[in-house]
Amino acid sequence: MSFLTDILKYSRLASDLHNFLRDTIDIENSKKLIATQLLNRERNFLNMVQTGIYQNPGSPYIKLLQMAGCEFGDIESLVKKEGIETTLKHLLADGVYLSWEEFKGKTDIIRGNHHFQFTDTDFDNPFLTRGLESSSSASRSRGTKATINFDRSTYQAAHCAVAFNAHGISNSPIIIWMPILPSGAGLAATFWLAKIDKLPVKWFSPLQSKTIKPALAKRLATYYALYASRFFGVNFPKPEYVSFDEAYKVVDCLADILKDGHGCILWTFANSAVRVSQAAMEKKLDLSNVTFIVGGEPLTAVKTKEIRATGAKPVSVYVAVEVGIIGFGCAGQTSASDDVHHCKDLHAIIQRRREVLSGTASVDTFLFTSLMNKAPKILLNVESGDHGHIETRHCSCELEKLGLTDHISNIRSVDKLTGEGMTFIGTDLLRIIEELLPDHFGGSSADYQMVEEENERGFTTLSVVVSPDVGEIDEANLVKTILTELSKGKDTQRMMAEMWAKGGVLRVKRERPFVTAAGKLLPLHILTKK
Repeated sequence: MSFLTDILKYSRLASDLHNFLRDTIDIENSKKLIATQLLNRERNFLNMVQTGIYQNPGSPYIKLLQMAGCEFGDIESLVKKEGIETTLKHLLADGVYLSWEEFKGKTDIIRGNHHFQFTDTDFDNPFLTRGLESSSSASRSRGTKATINFDRSTYQAAHCAVAFNAHGISNSPIIIWMPILPSGAGLAATFWLAKIDKLPVKWFSPLQSKTIKPALAKRLATYYALYASRFFGVNFPKPEYVSFDEAYKVVDCLADILKDGHGCILWTFANSAVRVSQAAMEKKLDLSNVTFIVGGEPLTAVKTKEIRATGAKPVSVYVAVEVGIIGFGCAGQTSASDDVHHCKDLHAIIQRRREVLSGTASVDTFLFTSLMNKAPKILLNVESGDHGHIETRHCSCELEKLGLTDHISNIRSVDKLTGEGMTFIGTDLLRIIEELLPDHFGGSSADYQMVEEENERGFTTLSVVVSPDVGEIDEANLVKTILTELSKGKDTQRMMAEMWAKGGVLRVKRERPFVTAAGKLLPLHILTKK
């Protein structure tokens, strides 16, 4: 029955895909599309709130807004008087927001005497009736489903077009090195690029389908995108398996493409970009005409140095499955390696000060709000699990001239650990640190700690710190035990754990766990990266 349902679903998608691929969008129309969205920003927000929340009886936000005594007319009046961001700050002060853990369904929502329970599917966008499903990471028990909607992909594609134009790489061929479904990263990027007539010439995947065994629906989605697009005259690249240890194959591909004299773009995760850079250095290949579009993990100063050592230029892209493209790297003057222009036509951002589980400091976390009815999830002051710096400044960049004047930089995780573009929520890792490892290898919860850090070569690694007091242990078995536990559940978790395994993300350190200046021993510790 499920198989027949999937077949029918993809049959209905045929006309949508055909229409999407039939008409590409050029740079001028991309600029007009974004400019129009910026002009209608408040109208789009109010339409989203009215139809997606107040006229949607199943919306979880209804209870939060009722708790705050807020009707649609109140929001409408405040937006017209003070703007979207100020309105969102008023809602935040009244308790209308969702933490990362609440949005993921990991914890209940408690506001004073009010107590709510929701699941991640309660936040699905009712406007999106058709599309290809992918999954986010960040949950061991269940990944958040997100829909790759073709209408929404047009807006994402427009941002790709203007960003490429700003960086002067519109005429460069492109290859991608990102995983296949259940990760939506590679497929989503391919759709965006197809829409601006920049279809990748190669798609390399660090994972194989036979290894992660994705659900039938996701296998169908991959085949559907590949063969249906070709039927409609667009030659989608077939994913080719290239492991992390085979970065030299990506370098060889770059070398062949560079012979034509048009440069090249490589779109990949940050750690993978470092691997390619180091492989290029070993081969003594000059990548002066290569631009790395880097996402998945912070583009830190160390990673930037490794990439620039080859002559290549790194450009940061900030993307979240539930939100979409959040920002593209600035093409002007900037002091931060991960400085991106916020796509404020697509969503609004405010910040909430909060304590973190993995450190002693308070941070300003990002709260996202959907401005369009094509987002995969309805977001109203929803925490993303990241924090950073937001400012409005002049940079003499084409993206600023378009009206994208807000910059986001120093983007870091709050209570989640990321490696190879794959993220697990801190609360899922706590049980492993505090219960699983002591049960299997001895000692107590105070003898173990997970630390996210960046080594001198620019690789993001996760160190499993084990106190010497535990005694002799089988380090390889400890790593295997953690990965086995993380892989339990759906195909998304298998995929994420496999990426960590292939990338050698987990490493054991035999030393005493890090203790903060306040004397606290935290199970998760994220070292600050600049």
